[in-house]
Amino acid sequence: MLRKTRLLLTLGVLSGAVWAGTFATFTDSGTATSTFTAGTVDLLISSEADDAYAFTSLEMSNMKPGDVQYAGLTVANNGSLGFSYSMSTSASNTDSKGLRDQLSLGIRKVTGACTAITYAAAIGSDVLFAEDDLSLGAISSRTLPSGNELLCFKVELPSGTGDAYQAATTTATFTFNATQS
Repeated sequence: MLRKTRLLLTLGVLSGAVWAGTFATFTDSGTATSTFTAGTVDLLISSEADDAYAFTSLEMSNMKPGDVQYAGLTVANNGSLGFSYSMSTSASNTDSKGLRDQLSLGIRKVTGACTAITYAAAIGSDVLFAEDDLSLGAISSRTLPSGNELLCFKVELPSGTGDAYQAATTTATFTFNATQS
């Protein structure tokens, strides 16, 4: 009986070895890698990378009633994503005379250069802000998927402005905001 037991044990071990060898296979593995990078929204005002542009070309000094100033301002999409932008105006008087309420502002999209002629030629959807009080100046959501566009600003001290506004001063700030579209 001991011999039969040994024989069964030996056969069991051999069977296990044969069984294990029968299921041996070649193997391989691989990996896949992906990199994710967020896009950018970067609004440039007349090529100013630090988001602050001194719009001195629009400024007027020594104004008299009837004076008009035209100045171009380029709005550019320097990011990798399209965006919509808006603009609001705030104006403050540096004295008690209230010059900001006398000045009129108009904004139009033009091609080429900002002049009285290109400003007058811009009609329809190129009129971004119809002429009104300086402090009310605004552009609602305007899409700029890529590239840039030239805005032509017109500021006027209307004829008939009274003597009370002599030597008056106001400062206007045009704030642009971009939102990814």
